[in-house]
Amino acid sequence: MGLIYDNPDLAALTLTRLAAEESEGPGALEGRMLDYLDGLEQRNGIAYLELVAITLARVHFKSLDDLARATGADSHALLDAAEVEALEGLDGGC
Repeated sequence: MGLIYDNPDLAALTLTRLAAEESEGPGALEGRMLDYLDGLEQRNGIAYLELVAITLARVHFKSLDDLARATGADSHALLDAAEVEALEGLDGGC
């Protein structure tokens, strides 16, 4: 029987918690996230990490959609804006 955090939804939440802690300082916890993912992969295989990634994408969109509903914005416009920001970050904003 796997650990409770071997559930994809709970694993995604654990990674989100680690990211929240990391947001308090630059990159300090990235190693903890990588170690956590490595443990999940070793116990459950690479296909399991795919489920975690899918769960994270769904949660991310739900958060954008909730924000859109609360602000009257369009969720797809928020997603577009996030994508543009990420793309601009690839080349240093040039």
